[in-house]
Amino acid sequence: MRARTITVLIAMGLLTACVPTRQDYDAYVTLLQGSSRARSEATKDCVRGFDGKSSRNLGILTNTSDKDAVRVGCDRFIAAVVSGRATYDDVVDIKRQRPTPKIIKIFQGR
Repeated sequence: MRARTITVLIAMGLLTACVPTRQDYDAYVTLLQGSSRARSEATKDCVRGFDGKSSRNLGILTNTSDKDAVRVGCDRFIAAVVSGRATYDDVVDIKRQRPTPKIIKIFQGR
């Protein structure tokens, strides 16, 4: 079971191109809630998913330097997922590039 959970973590990555199923998302959240190492790995995976143009846009959104924007944005989003503030539907909206006021507030740290 542990190997399956870790595989889901690596394969899913919150901000990758594919949309996870609700069941996979729920398992992922449970894993993140119980493991600081999993949260750290999720943040690293999230950071790897951004390019230069996205970094600039995220810098504007997070009100941070372009250099720090991706890490800050990923930290904020992962924290929102762990706390339950960001839901499965929010992840789907992000993956489909449909920003909502709630998502913008999460990235802004509000």
